[in-house]
Amino acid sequence: MTCSSHALQKFPPPTEEGKANVSVKLKPEVFNPFTLSPLPEQTILDVLVDWVQNKRLFSPTAARGMVITDVTHEVAYCYRLETFTEHRSVCLRFEPQCKTSKATMSPKPAGEVQEPQPWKVPVTPAKMFHNQVLNYRLIHTDRVTGCSYCQEQKCVMCKACCASTRCKGEKMVPCMSLGQVCCEMCVGKGQMFYFKELQVDYRCHLDRYLLGVPGSIPEERISHAKGEILHNGLGQKVCPISTFSVEEVNAASWRMVRSSHSSCPQCRIIQQTSTEGSAKRRIRLWL
Repeated sequence: MTCSSHALQKFPPPTEEGKANVSVKLKPEVFNPFTLSPLPEQTILDVLVDWVQNKRLFSPTAARGMVITDVTHEVAYCYRLETFTEHRSVCLRFEPQCKTSKATMSPKPAGEVQEPQPWKVPVTPAKMFHNQVLNYRLIHTDRVTGCSYCQEQKCVMCKACCASTRCKGEKMVPCMSLGQVCCEMCVGKGQMFYFKELQVDYRCHLDRYLLGVPGSIPEERISHAKGEILHNGLGQKVCPISTFSVEEVNAASWRMVRSSHSSCPQCRIIQQTSTEGSAKRRIRLWL
């Protein structure tokens, strides 16, 4: 049995690592070429028929007989910024002392070792850009102390009979009429084993900006639609784009990147990835 006896103590990252600044660009921005080539009418009609087949009130036969008179292509741009952060905290935990406890087998001499700093403990996430919480037992933090619940007596008063050693009605009390029960906190050991536990919390934060999306189409559908990737960025702290052909996307990129670098001073940014200028195709038909 392991219990937490104190609330989490948060530790901000070191100043040089937690400082929010935008990295200097070392390479010029390169964007993949994008041309809005018109789709064949037969391809558009096949997609329309597939959509109609999932509708009970529509007839696929009527859809196949439709004649397309005009097609208008529109483009929507999507800028995605994913930030993978790390947050560290320490809590004091305890468990009953047993023969296998480290403090019992190899007691720590006072003053000869030091407790490690939370941000100096080497920890690696199991998978990048996935939410996860990892717990590590800090070395050189073990100590043994008497159980404060039973005052090192190993037993406490039975709450069922209030130490009267009498049964209540026909039911037998837990103490078997002895008036005392084993201490649940130290499980009859009389000693408690305390140690500090490091909790590392990894979180993935997603920011998204959409441009050119009509109000009649939900943003979730546009963001999950297939498109052409114009530019990818990856680094501990990515730089905002500034030379894209659409100025609104440049401004949104600068605003989102600056905000991500300063929004969480208690966390450390491990890595960022940006998908810049993902183009989506929207087709308007006149039948």
